[in-house]
Amino acid sequence: MKLPAQSLADAKIVLDRERAELDPRFPEDRCLYVDRDLETHQALITEAQSAYVSKRPFRWFFTGHTGAGKSTELNRIVASAEVIEHYVPYIYRVRDNLDVHNLDFTDLILGIAQSVASVASTSKVTVSKALHHRMDKWGSDTELETELGISGTGKTGIEFNALVFKASAEVQAGGEKRKIVREKLHESLTDFIKLIDDLVAAVEKKEKKRVLVIIDTLDHVDHRPIRDIFTNHWASLSRPKVSLLTVIPLPMLFEPQFMAAVSTNVSLLPNVKVYSSPNSAGLDAGGFDFFRTVLSRLAELNLFSDDALRELFRLSGGMLRDMIGLAGDACKYADIDKADQVDPKHCTRVLDERKAFFRRLLKGSDYEILRMLRDNPRPLGIEGLGPLLDLKAVIFYPNGEGWYGLNPAVQSILDAAAR
Repeated sequence: MKLPAQSLADAKIVLDRERAELDPRFPEDRCLYVDRDLETHQALITEAQSAYVSKRPFRWFFTGHTGAGKSTELNRIVASAEVIEHYVPYIYRVRDNLDVHNLDFTDLILGIAQSVASVASTSKVTVSKALHHRMDKWGSDTELETELGISGTGKTGIEFNALVFKASAEVQAGGEKRKIVREKLHESLTDFIKLIDDLVAAVEKKEKKRVLVIIDTLDHVDHRPIRDIFTNHWASLSRPKVSLLTVIPLPMLFEPQFMAAVSTNVSLLPNVKVYSSPNSAGLDAGGFDFFRTVLSRLAELNLFSDDALRELFRLSGGMLRDMIGLAGDACKYADIDKADQVDPKHCTRVLDERKAFFRRLLKGSDYEILRMLRDNPRPLGIEGLGPLLDLKAVIFYPNGEGWYGLNPAVQSILDAAAR
């Protein structure tokens, strides 16, 4: 379909909140990408350079609201000259390889192994006979080779890469074999990590660069099981001698035990600025221009009245996927009406749809927290905030020292209740 869309019928399809993230390295994506402020990424890139020069592990966490554009920005980060000078990056998307609704810390270590094995295969790394023998012996001793129904390959036995990929597939599929794989990894974790380390060393010896595994999409699920994994098992997850950049759910920033362990090694990708402060009435000019530019790459702006554009930007809360998705929803309603363009009444229907979504999911106790944040956007402490951030009923704005705002649809629900 030709971009930008020139009709409401096409725009409602193109403006899809589930669009794949962009990779600014590719010409077909570059024309759609709108540059964002580099300041957010600079601390991460500087730490990666420092870790390489100082010959110490690089470990970093990256977060932001779901739909803020993190995956696209990760693509830009790993393609930056400063990173590829010293690292061989590999993006491991948990959602594509594991069951995000049933995760164990050993699953993530298995994901790290799968990433390193993929890098080794791409780099055509040849491991020593001794390492090959230990890999085969591990598969045999743990009985994973037998349990997963993989027979050996000649004198050297099972290939480690094949075993890792098969184990990962069984964990994703679930069932009895998932349990078996996890039990075997628990029992032999030290030996398994040593094999990962030796494979990393083989890659780095050939490439003269470090292996950087980017663990993405952990932010697409309830943060509580992720919190338990990183709070209780970070010591094990950080054992493999591989550089790690991990995308975590935003509520993890509000977990004291986790933050005490990771210190300041966290970058927060902010939403596009909608308001400059909690008390602002007018939309931020720079943020609105960004929104218009993003939208114009996908659909002609003359499909929207100016008032409709402003209202859609406000409703988005500054989250990139919501900017696109809400605009697509408005085009759908305008197309149903056989209108010439989207106008405020279509935005009202979009708002009503969002309000219905939150009314279905919010509990009575949630509304108490929401009222508290409505009255005080910078509370001194508050319980029960994590699930509301996951749901995006509450939006964290990092402007200055940071503050909380309610999702515009939630704000509308509270306003109506107060009348």
